[in-house]
Amino acid sequence: MRNITYIFTGCLFVLFGMGLISCNEQDYKLFDSSRTGIYFTEDSVVYSFGVTKLEVTSYEMKLPVKIMGAPVKEVRSFKVEAVAAKTTAEAGVHYTLPTELIIEPDSVNGVLPVTVLREHLGSDGYWQVAFRLLSTDDFEPEAEVGTVSIASFNNIVEPPQWKDWSGKVVWPNYKLGVWDPVKWVKFMEYFRAMEQTAPATYKGMVDMYGPNLENVQYGWMDEYNYAATKYILIPMYDFFAANPELLQSGKNDIPKPY
Repeated sequence: MRNITYIFTGCLFVLFGMGLISCNEQDYKLFDSSRTGIYFTEDSVVYSFGVTKLEVTSYEMKLPVKIMGAPVKEVRSFKVEAVAAKTTAEAGVHYTLPTELIIEPDSVNGVLPVTVLREHLGSDGYWQVAFRLLSTDDFEPEAEVGTVSIASFNNIVEPPQWKDWSGKVVWPNYKLGVWDPVKWVKFMEYFRAMEQTAPATYKGMVDMYGPNLENVQYGWMDEYNYAATKYILIPMYDFFAANPELLQSGKNDIPKPY
């Protein structure tokens, strides 16, 4: 086992008569420059596709790693394995990894890039994969710091918490038909596109309702109904009229907004 040197700073123990007086203790680990230890700097990383555009089918999560030794001029490789007992996701179905994991030259930092695949995540499931660092010719996992990190991900879309006049949470069926997570994804996509197409109106809506429209009152954005109809409802209706198969019902039930 490699030697670890401990330095204690700001600490003084003074024995005086029958009393023992001590100050605060801080200890730091100093590691040999020859060490090739590697560890995860985060216990877990979380990602949700949520209301991300439907066209986005994958996302690269990055689990950071760090080495304890000095940087070198060459590329070095590290390896991981999935911890079955802590994993619900399936490799190649829910996520993929690159064929080689590396620490770049002149660096002590790296990442484990986990590409999450949206297609098979479903709309109500939570998935995770726990990765354990393995020994290689270049690195030795540092059990004292962190050899396991968990990537958690999902494709869950939560409905907005809009309330009616009585304070009950409602979905505006009279504007959008029955609740469908894909509808809310497209709704937010068209809303955010207004930042480019109608920036002043977009800013006004954000100021009034919040960046995620979380502060809408009485079930709909009455103050901006014209803008919402023009920039959101009409393109939504046209989109689902052309792509009804994307909805759970298989048909477009959004009331015609024009």
